[in-house]
Amino acid sequence: MLMSIDVTACSITQWLMIYGSRPRCFSVCCRRPDTVKQKNAFPPNFIHSLDSTHMMLTALYCYRAGITFVSVHDCYWTHALTVDIMNKICREQFVALHDQPILQDLSRFLINKYRYNIPVDKKPKRLQEYKKMMDVLSKVLTKGEFDLQKVKESTYFFS
Repeated sequence: MLMSIDVTACSITQWLMIYGSRPRCFSVCCRRPDTVKQKNAFPPNFIHSLDSTHMMLTALYCYRAGITFVSVHDCYWTHALTVDIMNKICREQFVALHDQPILQDLSRFLINKYRYNIPVDKKPKRLQEYKKMMDVLSKVLTKGEFDLQKVKESTYFFS
């Protein structure tokens, strides 16, 4: 008999009563999250999400222009006759995406999400950690002097 059970929501005792043996993944599924790994994973995953957003915008605008667009990960291609059009669209969409206040929006989102999670216990350490987190979330890097529009004329923008 097959049963559906949420491993993270049950105890090992409940699991043993249902299945009769200890699952191989139980200790992995029920451990607390590794916050160091989570912190280290966020930046590359966030950048990857921006890259995939750029690819999707490029694909949509190529479709709108009536040209074939194919991609695998960060490799884009089209027919030889439409490479120049795809290159132009690719650059335009990169500029359009990165011209947005992405980090400011992320900061605002995270502050709004976590601002109500003020520790209610009387432990000063938890309140201090909360204040530190809110301080970190509110610090946004300022943009440098690079003129993003120059990407449109760059010979080696994307390879």
